[in-house]
Amino acid sequence: MDFARKGFESYPHKQLFYEWYERANKALEQVLVTVEQKRETGNTISDIRLIHFADIHLGFTGPTNLVLGEAENAGAAGRYVREVDIEETVKRMIRDVIHAQPAVDIVVIAGDLFHRSAPYPRAISFAAKMIHTLMNHDIPVVIIDGNHETASILHSGSPTAFLRELDAHVINGSIYEVLRDCWNCQSSEKQARISKLAVHALPYRALRGSPDFSGLRPLPGYTNVLLTHGRVSGMGELNSLHHTAYTVPSDVLLHGWDYVAMGDWHIHRYQPLENVPAFYAGSLEALNFGEAVTYPLRPTDTYAVHGALDVRLSLGKPTDVRSLVNKDARPLLRLEPVDAIHASAGTLMDILHRRIHSGLPKHAIVLLEINNILPQIWEQLDHVSIAKLRRLARRCDVRWNFLRPTPSQGSEALSEAALDRQWEHFLAQREKNTTERAWYKAEGMMRIEEARQMLQATYAQEGE
Repeated sequence: MDFARKGFESYPHKQLFYEWYERANKALEQVLVTVEQKRETGNTISDIRLIHFADIHLGFTGPTNLVLGEAENAGAAGRYVREVDIEETVKRMIRDVIHAQPAVDIVVIAGDLFHRSAPYPRAISFAAKMIHTLMNHDIPVVIIDGNHETASILHSGSPTAFLRELDAHVINGSIYEVLRDCWNCQSSEKQARISKLAVHALPYRALRGSPDFSGLRPLPGYTNVLLTHGRVSGMGELNSLHHTAYTVPSDVLLHGWDYVAMGDWHIHRYQPLENVPAFYAGSLEALNFGEAVTYPLRPTDTYAVHGALDVRLSLGKPTDVRSLVNKDARPLLRLEPVDAIHASAGTLMDILHRRIHSGLPKHAIVLLEINNILPQIWEQLDHVSIAKLRRLARRCDVRWNFLRPTPSQGSEALSEAALDRQWEHFLAQREKNTTERAWYKAEGMMRIEEARQMLQATYAQEGE
């Protein structure tokens, strides 16, 4: 503005007016910037921005022979690679949360913050720092227990309980609770936004037995979020860690929630019911080869993305669900398996060179399965060259699935047969009573299968 032409040069308090005018201009510019940010993000002033984490699994070690060296991470040398991977991922994502624009209003953790019901001290310390950081940045946190935090012995308590001392809202009992009118924020604007937010917390222990969920319904006049950990009815398969889980009745999800934040299923953004805003956030990192992606990579792979969910809630409007992606997750790759049934040793070595090559990410953890290989072919392979190939990635596991002879090929070959076939052969030789033989066979097979499942669970626990 040309103040001289307006006669302001002779005004006795012109300097005061100039200062006022500059401040007004700056304030107007800030308003315009804020409006533009809201337009770009699709967020409005009244929207609640909620970040949905789940299945972080602090304290997960992975293979205990996979440790960091000085050259990789001097500060963490000697520690388990996968344990540190998860911690570094959480640090990055928490930084993203506290610096996000528009600001994050609340964080919810839908179970399995810890990998064990009795976590190691380092995992406990890290969780405390994580919650402390969020609370210091005026971001309330709600945590429920998952199956990994729920001990079979009730009196041992929950590892999440101590986080209440940091003012986190922790729900880990055997009943559901509703959190409302309890949000204490330093920012009056944030306080106004979440004043009518209700979080209905349904921890894992509350799913046991035959619970009564008749009172578990959205509250009128509130933005209602259901926070729970478990499978939706109908999802009966084991997860990648070979654990079963209690189920959340599907009709509970149909009550008209604004959002349902779920945990336990490690697939990012998995929606168990069509047209219902219920989502699994998934794990932040692939924890084992059950969650590995096929290589070469395909964007449509079930486990192609890991991260949290960025949820925008507004009373009376459809919920907007976006991904907060972990862009630096360590690659867990499952190479195309090899069927070696008719392959010679030379042919198989050529295939191995094509599968395991220098184009693999150096920091990747890789699995290659060789199926139906005869022991004599395995002995003819160049194992020195195979060892060199395996060093092209951070870790490359080659899993040899041998083709075993059948019991009919003689007693010498029988020693190479699978346990179940050995058991059948043993019973055929020793027990002539068909009824008794059938009983012994069933009992033996049951125990062999139990042992196999225990071995699989151990592999999954260690990330193998």
